[in-house]
Amino acid sequence: MGKPKNVILIVADSLRYDAAYADGTPGVPYLEQNAVQFNNARSSGCWTLPATTSMFTGLLPHQHGATSQTRWVKNEMPTLPDILKEAGYKPMQITANPVTTDIFNVSKGFDDTIKTWDIVESKHPMVLRLAISINRPRIRRMLLKPKDLVFEKASEDLRQGIGWAQNCSREALGNAKQLIQENNAKGQGVFMFVNLMETHYPYHMADTFSLLSKGLLNKIHEWKILFHFLSQSFLKNDKGILTQDDLNILREKQRLSWKLIRQTVDDFCREMHQGQDNLVIFCADHGDNFGEQGWQYHFSNVTDGGNRVPVFWLDHESASPKTLTHNVSSRFMQHDILKAVGLGQNMNTMMEEREDNLPMLESFWYDNEGHTMEKYKYNQAAFIEGDKRFVFRAGKWMYAPVGSSGPEPTFEYVEKNFNPIEELQLPAQRKKYLAETFREFTTFSNQVMSKVKA
Repeated sequence: MGKPKNVILIVADSLRYDAAYADGTPGVPYLEQNAVQFNNARSSGCWTLPATTSMFTGLLPHQHGATSQTRWVKNEMPTLPDILKEAGYKPMQITANPVTTDIFNVSKGFDDTIKTWDIVESKHPMVLRLAISINRPRIRRMLLKPKDLVFEKASEDLRQGIGWAQNCSREALGNAKQLIQENNAKGQGVFMFVNLMETHYPYHMADTFSLLSKGLLNKIHEWKILFHFLSQSFLKNDKGILTQDDLNILREKQRLSWKLIRQTVDDFCREMHQGQDNLVIFCADHGDNFGEQGWQYHFSNVTDGGNRVPVFWLDHESASPKTLTHNVSSRFMQHDILKAVGLGQNMNTMMEEREDNLPMLESFWYDNEGHTMEKYKYNQAAFIEGDKRFVFRAGKWMYAPVGSSGPEPTFEYVEKNFNPIEELQLPAQRKKYLAETFREFTTFSNQVMSKVKA
């Protein structure tokens, strides 16, 4: 089996599985007709940092350590760009999300990081400045400090907001195509990672930012929804800032944001795959929470809404379309990529259902500028076994069935002494794997909690 000329990984940030499939199919004909499609893939993390790091390392968040508290990818930890560079590929990324840059060291190993806000001209700079500064407390504080260095940093933050204000997917994918072709002309293969933010808050429905609501009062209300969703106001008080109807507006906006870019994504994947010797993967890093378990936005919860993600695998040697329905963790995408380039033959794989490749999900509570209420200060880990979901939260087990359609079933506490790892009829290898992993998670969780309290 020959290795691919290029490895191309495209991520639609925050795109829920049910948002991509809201029209019955995801609306990407080339991918559907040529790719391996995963219907039950779950992200290991619930926001970009842990989720992307899991895809780059094949590890769970407690293993790679890039969580809501720690927020750093260790320099000594080998990631996908590090390993593929040693295998002869030039690692490059084009990103619309600051999280995948050097802020949290996610960009370590990449030879080049091209930031979308540096290559795309802002269509509404003044409106962008106003909207971002209103919605992001950190920038508001910066703008009130009359220091050149502070203004320079604030300006960078505002430029990053281009991706929050307009559709940049065509420019991002166009630049990716050009860079791949330029390097191939020199005989250099590329690992190209592309992060697209159109499906991330505030969910673009048009080439420039627009509201879904009609009428002035409804538009003002939608602005309030966006503000409280991003601010995660529910963590700070019990006033119930957003209703389920409010959250359904955001759910619809994400569906429309996917509809906006899906043809661009499909065309790019076809160009990079058809008649080419390239491995092309399209997926989401994680999803968003629109009311599941009482949660809003992402960061600190494990739900099917926040962790079930679309994944398409276009093999470099043949078009072998099929749909795989077994439960799998998207973090093992890293293992499959390494296998495709001739490395890691004995690692777990998304392609097969094995004892230790079941989905495991983790989250670590979000401080929210020191205002998070005590009842939300917990870390949690979950696993999916068949059609059952179990979550370990604050030392107690909870259970819910896997949702099929409609509202996601809510987790409820199980009997006090019930431990699903012991009680379920699991194969010995799977039971051992789960027991060891949850012990590791508990140790790591206690460590980060002790540092936070200190």
